[in-house]
Amino acid sequence: MKIEDTQIQEWKDKYGSVYALPVEDKTAYLREPKMKDFKRAFTAMQDSGDLAFGEQMINLLFIGGDEEIKTNDEYFLPARKEIKEFFNFDEAEITKEKNNHIITIGDATCKVRMITRDDLKLAEKKNPGNKPFVTQEKLFEAVCTSKDAVFDDRDNANVRFPLYQAIEKLQNMKVAIIKKL
Repeated sequence: MKIEDTQIQEWKDKYGSVYALPVEDKTAYLREPKMKDFKRAFTAMQDSGDLAFGEQMINLLFIGGDEEIKTNDEYFLPARKEIKEFFNFDEAEITKEKNNHIITIGDATCKVRMITRDDLKLAEKKNPGNKPFVTQEKLFEAVCTSKDAVFDDRDNANVRFPLYQAIEKLQNMKVAIIKKL
C-alpha cells in the first residue's frame, strides 16, 4: 500500500511525529506514543504477558498502512520487536545541590528533595491498583520542589521516562549487594 506524502503531512499535523514500520513488502504507519499509550500497553503486559504489550502498542499507534502488520503473524511478530525503538529517550542528568538534586532533561530542569521511605510508602498507597507509572508520578509530586513547565505535561513520554529513571536512580544512590557467608 502506497501512502502519499500529503497523507503523511496530514498525520504529522494531527499527531506530531509519524513513523514508518516496514516489514518486507508491507508498511505500517504509527504515531508517536504518549504516556497513556505506554500505560495501556504495560497494563496489557501485566495482565497477559509480553506479546500483549506489542499488540497493544501497534494497535494504539497504528494510523494507516497495511493492516496485515496487525493481523498476520508473519508481519506482526517482527514488527512488535521494533516497538522497543520507542524507548530510546535522552538520559536525565542528575546533579546534587545541598540536600536536593537537580534533574535535567534536555533544556528542562526540576529540583527534588531527598526521597524517603515515607515518600515511597505514600506513593505506593496512592496506587492501590498497582497501575503502571502511577507510583512514580505520585512520588515525583511528593518530592518535587520546583520544575519547569514541561514537567506539567504528564503525557510527554520524552520527559516522563527519563524523569522516572532519574527518580529510580535517586532511590538507589548507594549500592547494596547481598553476599552469602
